[in-house]
Amino acid sequence: MRCTGCDYEIPDGVKFCPLCGARQPIVNVPAPVPPPPPTYGCGRPTEEVGDSPKFVGFGGAIILYFKNYFNFRTRSTRSEYWFAYLFVKLVGICCWLIGFVLPGVFSTLATLVFFIPDLAITYRRFHDTGRSGLFPLIRCITNIVWDAVMGCLSILALLSIFGNNNPDIEWSTLMLLILFVFILGAVPLGLKIYEIVICCLPSKNEPNQYGREPRY
Repeated sequence: MRCTGCDYEIPDGVKFCPLCGARQPIVNVPAPVPPPPPTYGCGRPTEEVGDSPKFVGFGGAIILYFKNYFNFRTRSTRSEYWFAYLFVKLVGICCWLIGFVLPGVFSTLATLVFFIPDLAITYRRFHDTGRSGLFPLIRCITNIVWDAVMGCLSILALLSIFGNNNPDIEWSTLMLLILFVFILGAVPLGLKIYEIVICCLPSKNEPNQYGREPRY
């Protein structure tokens, strides 16, 4: 702004001119407008992206595991994933021990409870390395198909062993089918190995389309 008395250039908001001493009119200077928060590929601002610390302990990982039960869009760090994985395996061992008293009840319940959050955290772990989360879904579908085929072949094997009067079931043909399925089983095994390798990789230390970088 300029002084009303001597036309000297003075900073905005000054009450008196430093050159001539003339009193200046009060001018309401608008407050600066803060810039909008940065957005990522998903179009959500930083404040809406779930917080994923660089390192989280066992208890914190369990809390995040259930807090992000249906979260397939953000990122999860390596420590969060593997502590949650350890928790699920420990629960699985406990269910297996309880299974000697109540066969199959707790194991089936644990499988149903952990299916969605297991898939979700693997999605987020892939996102954290800058990869699409569709691979864990493909690997999961492949495992389900392979388990279903193995179940059908097991039933055919039992029928061939205990129902020899059934001429439609040839033992040699059944053995060839079982061998083929075991060879085909190398596909889900290879996909699982690849998933483990990716989940062991460190986090990308820069924002990507799935959220900001993990913070300490």
